[in-house]
Amino acid sequence: MLTRIEAAWWRMRRRFSRNEWAVRGLKLGVTADAPHAHGLLMIQIDGLAREQLERAIARGRMPFLKRLLNRGHQLHTFYPGLPSSTPAVQAELYYGVRGAVPAFSFLDKRVGGIGMMMHPDWAKRIEADLQTQATGLLTGGSSWSNIYTGGAAQEESHFCGASIGLGDMWRTGKLRTLVTFAFLHFGAFARLVGLLLLEIVIGFFDALRGVFVQGRSLKRELFFLLARVFVCVGLREMVTLGARLDVTRGLPVVHVNFLGYDEQSHRRGPDSAFAHWTLKGIDRAIRELHRAARRSGRRDYDVWIFSDHGQVRTKALAGVVEGGLEGLVRKHWPNQDAVKAAEAARPQRRPSPGHWLGGPKKEKREETHRAESQLSVFEKQEFAVAALGPVGHVYFGRDLGETGKRRLAAALLRDGVGGVLLRREDGRVDWLHAGGEQVLPDLPEGLPCAEPLRSEIAKDLAHLCHNPHAGDLVVLGWGTKGECWTFAQENGSHAGPTAAEAQGFALLPANVWLPEEARHFIRPSVLRAAALRALGRSETGAVVAAQRRQPSATAVAMRVVTYNVHSCHGGDGRVSPARIARVLERLDADVIALQELDCGRERSRGEDQLAIIAEKLGMHAYFCPAVTSGNSKYGHGVLSREPIRLVRRAVLPRGGRIRGEPREALWVTVPWLGEEVQLLTTHLGLGSAEQASQVADLLAPEWLGGIGTDKPVILCGDMNFPPGSAAYRKLSALMNDVQAHAPGHTARRTFPARWPLRRIDHIFASKHFEVCGVKVLEDDLTRIASDHLPLAADLKLIVPEKTSAPSEGSPRTAVSAGISPVV
Repeated sequence: MLTRIEAAWWRMRRRFSRNEWAVRGLKLGVTADAPHAHGLLMIQIDGLAREQLERAIARGRMPFLKRLLNRGHQLHTFYPGLPSSTPAVQAELYYGVRGAVPAFSFLDKRVGGIGMMMHPDWAKRIEADLQTQATGLLTGGSSWSNIYTGGAAQEESHFCGASIGLGDMWRTGKLRTLVTFAFLHFGAFARLVGLLLLEIVIGFFDALRGVFVQGRSLKRELFFLLARVFVCVGLREMVTLGARLDVTRGLPVVHVNFLGYDEQSHRRGPDSAFAHWTLKGIDRAIRELHRAARRSGRRDYDVWIFSDHGQVRTKALAGVVEGGLEGLVRKHWPNQDAVKAAEAARPQRRPSPGHWLGGPKKEKREETHRAESQLSVFEKQEFAVAALGPVGHVYFGRDLGETGKRRLAAALLRDGVGGVLLRREDGRVDWLHAGGEQVLPDLPEGLPCAEPLRSEIAKDLAHLCHNPHAGDLVVLGWGTKGECWTFAQENGSHAGPTAAEAQGFALLPANVWLPEEARHFIRPSVLRAAALRALGRSETGAVVAAQRRQPSATAVAMRVVTYNVHSCHGGDGRVSPARIARVLERLDADVIALQELDCGRERSRGEDQLAIIAEKLGMHAYFCPAVTSGNSKYGHGVLSREPIRLVRRAVLPRGGRIRGEPREALWVTVPWLGEEVQLLTTHLGLGSAEQASQVADLLAPEWLGGIGTDKPVILCGDMNFPPGSAAYRKLSALMNDVQAHAPGHTARRTFPARWPLRRIDHIFASKHFEVCGVKVLEDDLTRIASDHLPLAADLKLIVPEKTSAPSEGSPRTAVSAGISPVV
């Protein structure tokens, strides 16, 4: 009843949702998939290190993310790979290609120029290469404020480096849609205007302090003021509105990237008050997107939140060395005559980010960028430098030989750079730093992180030097002594291997499948694999099969689950066996008893729910219908890793009741390490008299009373009686209630799922089992998937010693379990 009320509430909210009105009124395209289809909303907070996230949560800057953590979401370390920059991370996330670019700015020998990945020409060219290697993760979905489209169609890619700008969005109608949507949400529109004004005022006084107190350039401070207002507020709010529409439309995957923190961190430092100020607005935007995803009537969304990398506070090399890295290379370049003759050589290029603004001058800007990015005669004949961040690349126009390379690298180290990477002809990489020289990836001792991340960083440093766009020298601003230099004018930077840069975060729902390699950290290719699996895709387009743990040959702990799935009818009104399978997959049980299953019923699309769940979990199944009407059936069932043998199934007495749902019991055996476990499962009636009659029948010789005392027995299901009732006392006198006998466990209630008030789902085990662990799984998914919470128990089977026959009266011993307990 409570679930029906909750589902009706969700349906009413969707019907009167302004998001839905906007989608229908603006005639936006919607998904053709069923409402119970799984979807992903991926939210990226650009540049936020895990340590800065934890600091922001502790300071109250991100209350919604703290709430998600308190409600069961899991916080993981996200390792971005190297270079730890957005273009490289998103290439690996979208296409599975590691180290696709060697830096944010580099020399592309195919066009003979140096450019940035924020410019459309460069982003499109790299993405075209990536698309030949794999299908984009965002195929069929949308991309917001990213470097690449990720496989999303051009009309579904917004503010992306490889996509379109504001002018194009206006011509295609996207910008008009956002403006109309904003007016429908007048409160959000008014807040946006207020936030813009507030940010302008704060930024203006910050700019004045930068000019008069810190001696910064007035022009740069004014440009930064405009950039921070647009990126930190304007872009954030437009992206939030657009992504809300996309999840309302039911797109299968939506990726949103919030740039505000990264922008502020570059300017003021990752730990600055201004950088952390932006996190409050990002947290509010995430809350709105999470709410829109939950309310979507066209798809069942999971929300994944992660950062692509961290940032570290740095010093600009150009502030202490004239000309920065390029100036150092000129100073020590062997051909000084050519250097002196080229005093007018073009300095390091910085293409304008104005491509996002679109408009009629777009073609002229792109033409200007292409002209500026071309190498000069000096750079073609001598050297060129691409250095934007803490990783720089020096490209030789002439061959210096091994000795010349090492001499130049040593000179750069003496003048302050942190380290230099040299690629040998045999493919190995020498890492030169102030403390000496090491060979990568063999000797990663000087790296700042602990194992196993240190070994992974060492491999990626070596891989970085083999990128086709990498320089002949790869220069690092980071050194083993802890100094952090950047080759751009900034106070915060990223792309290097420091602990802050190399440790972002991933905040994921607890039910997300992750491979074993993600035990210590998640890298982008692992997150891609998990996303493909959640979407039911693989690299070949086939459904990704479940990967389940396998017990060892000596394991004797059986994981048993009982779960009333309420006909797979969730509190949000969706009927989704796939969602129930996701819940059960996380529990990874050996035997599962499910109650309230439909088969062939119109209310659940005529599906065989047990068969669907069994297929997704890769388990054997047996269905016990309690109600049959033609091809329509309703009842309960059992899933098992091992083949199931039916012993008995029969209708239980009604205790004098004439009307009401008939109740059945099911008795099967499941093999377990040479033993045959007797499993009985049922769904008892609601009245105490009916329950007393049914329990008495279960204790009769036809059921439990006929099982020998030497056989292990488990009785489980939705019993509908609480502890202390007469029916409970009868069963608990003969068998152990796992919640009452689990060490260190406090019994948990299981119904209703949203606000558990009653403990009516039970697992009883005979004296042949030791209860190792018990868990009532309660998180955002289980609160909505059914009206009950699943109950899981690890039961260690006590078996006789195999080595010798026990003497009369000798006790049985327990073999150690090979499966970690449910805790």
